[in-house]
Amino acid sequence: MKRLYEFTVKKKESVEKEVPDVNKDGEEVTVKKTVEEEVEKKFFLRRPTRAMLDEGELYYGVELGKAIRAGMITRPLLHKRYTNDGGIMNELQQKAFDEITKELREIYKQQEEINVIDEKKRTNAQKKKHKELEDKAKPYLETMRRYNMAEESIFEDTAESRARNKAILWWVLFMSYNDDETPFFNKGDIEDRLERYDEIDDGQDPFLTSVSAEFTYNVSLWYFARPNSSEQFEELKKGVNDLEEEEVEEPKKKDAKKK
Repeated sequence: MKRLYEFTVKKKESVEKEVPDVNKDGEEVTVKKTVEEEVEKKFFLRRPTRAMLDEGELYYGVELGKAIRAGMITRPLLHKRYTNDGGIMNELQQKAFDEITKELREIYKQQEEINVIDEKKRTNAQKKKHKELEDKAKPYLETMRRYNMAEESIFEDTAESRARNKAILWWVLFMSYNDDETPFFNKGDIEDRLERYDEIDDGQDPFLTSVSAEFTYNVSLWYFARPNSSEQFEELKKGVNDLEEEEVEEPKKKDAKKK
């Protein structure tokens, strides 16, 4: 089984450790004591096989069909309604969005050419180029993120959005593994795994809940951006974290200017 991305989550455990002590005669000795400390537990996303990709697409299609039959409006129909009213974006905004998409694809292409080289074997010029590409992508990612948030808020109640959310959960259930290569959400079909997912979601174990949330976050990133290596995952997560920090700092800067 090939691993796409590995991560760790800390868990508090009772472990036996040798610690220095003094016996009744005043001599320094080493004794074993049980102490509680945080231990890192490793997990990973498996790299989807061709069969999994086919099954995932089929699952999305089935869920989309269910939503349409249930009477939910489709994205194209809702988009048509907005188009008749002038569209979500005007012509200039659409052109700018297309240019940003083109630029990001080129940046990722150049990054991938460097990513295939072992980090220890990269030249200083390649390391510098990689950092420049990372910085160059940030404003484009921010613009894309803002657009996607605005668009998704409009299309959130469509059949496609419901099918997408169902598909993401499917991928979470089938891509999530413990380090020993056992499925995190149990073996079996989707119903068996959903049962375990719900048990964790409804349970009182903060460790399992945090692991489940981390799997969901990482799979969601993969579903939307399709990073193909651990390095691309880390770059993507760093970009998201940087943008979130900027959003927190921006109101503070505005308040400081007012004062």
